[in-house]
Amino acid sequence: MKGLAPLWAFALLVPTVAFATTAPAQPGPTTAAELRQSLTALLTEHHIPGASYAVFDRQGIVLSGVIGLADSDTRAPVTDGTLFRLGSVTKTVTAIAILQLIEQGHFGLQTPVSELLPDAPIRNPFGDSDPVRLIHLLTHTAGFDDMHAKAFFSPVERRGRHLESSLQHPEPLTVRWRPGMYESYSNPGYVLLGAILEAHYQQPWDEVVSARVLGPLGITQVAALASQAAQRDHASGHSGADMHRTPVFFEQTQADGALWCTAEDLARLGRFVLTDGASAPGVLRPETVRAMKQTRSTVGARAGLAYGAGLGLHHRIVRGSLWQGHAGGVLGAKASMHFHAEQGMGYVLLVNSENGLRKLEEVLADFISHQTRWKPPTPSLQPLTGDVDGWYRLVNPRISLLNLPTYLLSVGRAKAQADTLIIEPILPGFGYQATLKHHGNGLLADVDYGEVINGVVVRDGDGAAVGLETGGDFLQRTSMAAAVLPLASVLLSLALLLSAPFGRRTSLRNRWVRRLPGLALLAGVLGGVCAAKLELTVLAHANWQTVGVWAASVLFPALGVAGLVLSVRTWRQEPATVARWRCLLGSASVVCLSTWLATFGLFSFALWRW
Repeated sequence: MKGLAPLWAFALLVPTVAFATTAPAQPGPTTAAELRQSLTALLTEHHIPGASYAVFDRQGIVLSGVIGLADSDTRAPVTDGTLFRLGSVTKTVTAIAILQLIEQGHFGLQTPVSELLPDAPIRNPFGDSDPVRLIHLLTHTAGFDDMHAKAFFSPVERRGRHLESSLQHPEPLTVRWRPGMYESYSNPGYVLLGAILEAHYQQPWDEVVSARVLGPLGITQVAALASQAAQRDHASGHSGADMHRTPVFFEQTQADGALWCTAEDLARLGRFVLTDGASAPGVLRPETVRAMKQTRSTVGARAGLAYGAGLGLHHRIVRGSLWQGHAGGVLGAKASMHFHAEQGMGYVLLVNSENGLRKLEEVLADFISHQTRWKPPTPSLQPLTGDVDGWYRLVNPRISLLNLPTYLLSVGRAKAQADTLIIEPILPGFGYQATLKHHGNGLLADVDYGEVINGVVVRDGDGAAVGLETGGDFLQRTSMAAAVLPLASVLLSLALLLSAPFGRRTSLRNRWVRRLPGLALLAGVLGGVCAAKLELTVLAHANWQTVGVWAASVLFPALGVAGLVLSVRTWRQEPATVARWRCLLGSASVVCLSTWLATFGLFSFALWRW
């Protein structure tokens, strides 16, 4: 995504599927020894205590290795049996268990979720014509929000109870657009999949996947609960340049990201998908595994785009080539399991840090490319018609908390130049920016990611361009006025508000005319300071940071309204024309800004209830 970055540590919960890197500037490692040497150097450079990795092909594991420390405090080394947290790679396992039930005929991809979980607290304004279906959960296209703060952690370890968790925290299950329109990564969707498995088998999720997926795949070095991993050889989480340890918090659900595993065992899962199930016959039919790899259920997919979410899998661009699999991130750890179909090889990378996963992946991709001697095909670029020119706005942010900054800032102006579509931000350094190459039939490749097609021009029934899907983002066409005026109103309001508190003391008879917008500005600044201090682990609790944000969201508009009312009432009593106008406009600016906050649900905003 080229728009706004996620808030705080929300990025840790993403499999970072849309980000990519360009082709290598120099050859990478060519031998197992060089690979280990390169990875070891990168661990030091990026302050990562330890890692476990494996390279596999259709026949089995090509090589594997472990580097560094499982725990920086105890100095315990990483071993072949050290369990690492997988995060969202767990979703692939959950998806396989669901697809087994589909193969058995219990339901289908198009089955409405309400038929399988009648008590699921889904709020869908499009439900009469477009219910949330099973395929939407698997492909992150239901339109759900991502996990809200209060649903992250549990004071005690909970096993199973996925439907109970959804009932306790229904907020993310509000459908924001018609299901099957856009992709928006949503952990709560996979929580519902876990609930479907538990409802069908009448067993906790971990028992279901252990017996029906992990065991048949030959994955034995695995744990589904933090308490289980703690009793075995496991990697502690770390964060920051000082590599300080991060505690393992109990999560409320497992189906969306709870598994721990070793690199060698996780490679069995990667090989299973790479070989269309041939490495573990009987787990899924070959045609079902092939279906897992197909992108579907978005307007971009219907327009011919192959990049995006499959059934429990997602594409990832590494070193300018297209890989498929899943990545995951939790506090203190990251994981990646990906394969390249044309090269017939893949890799697993597990680290006990939040730092530098991508750089290590690049080295593994370089090593595999050297082994296979595979070269990507030369693209055939074609001119792009000028009917795509115009203004576009990102409309599918992953986190609803980002709706306001996304609406204001994730806007860009597109202009076709021969075979290139350039999207320029609304302001230099602010807004949506990308340079896309046209490969014909409306298919686009972001030049920052090499020559891999990851976008498409979306047209309506009359052939008019109505949007662009690129890297999972959907940019909807809009007018110049709709693109520019919202941000202009905010910037003008900020400028007027900043000037309001300043002036001669004696210029106003009632000094509260100036004090009120000044106090509103102070409340806004203090609220911003509190927001800047927020961390993922404190979002769901009432503390000085979250209470400070809430207080600012209440005081800011209240002081603005009070200032505006006072300015109007005392207008004729104030002889200083410039001063009274500045204060009036300052208070009006607070009201304008508060209106934007209220429109996007940020008035009286209590994070501990979000």
